Amino acid sequence: MKTRMKLHLIIYIVVTGLFTACENEIPYNPGEQRSLLIMNALLNAGQTENLVYLHLSEGSNIGRLNEATLSLYVNGKQTESPQAISPEEYYENLKGQLDKESYETLLKSMDFKIFRLSTVLQPGDNIRLEATAEGGQYHVSSQVTVPQPVQSLQVDTCTALIRQWGSMRAHRQYHITLQDLPNEKNYYRLEIVNNKDFRCVTYTIKEDENGDYIRDENGNYIYTTTKDTVVNYRYTELINREDVILTDGHITNSDDDENAMFPYIDNKYNIFTDNRFSNSSATLKVYTPLYDDNYNILESLHYTRCYLKHTITVRLLSLPETYYRYLKALNCMDDDDYDEVIMEPISLPNNIEGGLGFVGVSSEIQYTIDMPDKEWGWW
Repeated sequence: MKTRMKLHLIIYIVVTGLFTACENEIPYNPGEQRSLLIMNALLNAGQTENLVYLHLSEGSNIGRLNEATLSLYVNGKQTESPQAISPEEYYENLKGQLDKESYETLLKSMDFKIFRLSTVLQPGDNIRLEATAEGGQYHVSSQVTVPQPVQSLQVDTCTALIRQWGSMRAHRQYHITLQDLPNEKNYYRLEIVNNKDFRCVTYTIKEDENGDYIRDENGNYIYTTTKDTVVNYRYTELINREDVILTDGHITNSDDDENAMFPYIDNKYNIFTDNRFSNSSATLKVYTPLYDDNYNILESLHYTRCYLKHTITVRLLSLPETYYRYLKALNCMDDDDYDEVIMEPISLPNNIEGGLGFVGVSSEIQYTIDMPDKEWGWW
């Protein structure tokens, strides 16, 4: 069964990295040899950039996609037909890390297409993606509607000790209060992003034409910036085991996690429905690490002075039902505790006409916390 799970992930899940209801499911047939175009996209309303991935299946394997086009329609009108991202742009961050021959080989090995959408989607928009490939030999499309976001989000935090890995450790606790969208069945996802930007500045002393250090009128050396870079770290770990909504009533503690007698599928995507608070409010209780130990990061950075900007973004995403079912299936497929003998079989939603894959769309509300700035330096 594990072979089947990994094959699903390889073929149908194109993620590094959030529809209208649809009853179709992605089929699993290792004997199927007909090539199909696979389209995957997880779109977010309000963003200036969304990515769409196209692959070509060859039986139970991924083949090479040589040519493809993509068009986006919003409320029946075509808004853009972007060009595919080039291999040079996609692998730009690896250019300086590989030798020329290896880098050229990597560029030639890119056998799929990625398109960047710049249209900003709005709640209520009807979205249609259409893609063709290999001179029109393949044609797929998908239509989804952007859901409405919740209207308010309140976040309270404090530092609390919880048992983790056999000892009590300090974590940041969150109480997140939301108001359910009224008079409809709703599906949500919670994400907390700790984003740390280290701005590293390297200074050198200015020299004159004779190579002597230059001083100001007070006798102090004059410095010039020789390097100014920003290094980003992004963390999304979230502990939800104490929340009745996110665990669907299966509250656990650290001892349960480490000595589980019965298999349990973790809610790693932190998805939930309004079953327990329909037409009312709810408060979620979750934890994240503090992320206040910067020693290892600072050791790896070359700097004279270093400045840290740390923000915490709490994101509450509204999802269509099919998107919720898609993430719920991924929870199972990527969990070592999944056992098809005692658990329900997994079905991946497929809302691609003429091919395979999945297009999801979400809308969100955010709450941002700015942590105190920090700096380090040699003077």
